[in-house]
Amino acid sequence: MPELPHVEGLKEYLDATSLHQTVRHVYLSAEHTLSDVSARTLRRHLNGRALVGSRRHGKELFVSVEDEDWLRLHFGMTGDLKYFENGDAEGPDPEHTRLRLDFEGGGHLAFINPRRLGSIGWVESPEAYVDEEGLGPDALDDAFDAECLRAALKDKRGTLKGALMDQGLVAGIGNVYADEILFQSRLHPRAEPRSLAADAVRAVHAQMRRVLEAAIDAGSEDVPDWFLLPHRHPEGTCANCGAPLEKMRVSGRATWYCPDDQRKEEDEGS
Repeated sequence: MPELPHVEGLKEYLDATSLHQTVRHVYLSAEHTLSDVSARTLRRHLNGRALVGSRRHGKELFVSVEDEDWLRLHFGMTGDLKYFENGDAEGPDPEHTRLRLDFEGGGHLAFINPRRLGSIGWVESPEAYVDEEGLGPDALDDAFDAECLRAALKDKRGTLKGALMDQGLVAGIGNVYADEILFQSRLHPRAEPRSLAADAVRAVHAQMRRVLEAAIDAGSEDVPDWFLLPHRHPEGTCANCGAPLEKMRVSGRATWYCPDDQRKEEDEGS
């Protein structure tokens, strides 16, 4: 599933290609992708109006529409955006297009969703949606500091990785970046959240910001070599110590970690 860095990249892409353009036609190929809005209502809200702004919260992208509310895009496992000029010049619409906005100037913005796990919605405001869905603060929200993270974790049972992926605790982190943050923090994925010392929580918070900001700067498909991400394969080795990486399941998800750098507390004493 696209996580925070990729969705932030999609926001920047939408801003650069589609803002301040007026929609002349709305194409929908899969109405089951719509959430809490009908195709007719969505077309009525969008036709003849410009896209005037965008915001991201966690994995959700919101697009402000002139004199209207907000279009919401959730990208599921494989969602993406593609802007292209007239089809005669660039070929047919991208495959698996679920929503396409045709602009007055001749360009098109396509919401592509091959596995049909994304969703398209219409919301009063990002704040209202976040509140209704019970989402936690965005992982890069300046107000979400280390003390906020410590308060969120202090009664949290289960695994630390599971806590980081809990969108009600903090929004934007999924399987891959939970592994990355824990790798950079030198903490075991199965550590218990409520048992973390204050300095460990501060490390998680610092690495959360460092990792996500570095991924945004680099582009989510071209992350730095010091990341765990490029080494997540059977022959992968730790970018820090060179030890072979190991794979296990944590909170139901495939998890990569360094057994030397990310030892559990009981292992450290053995």
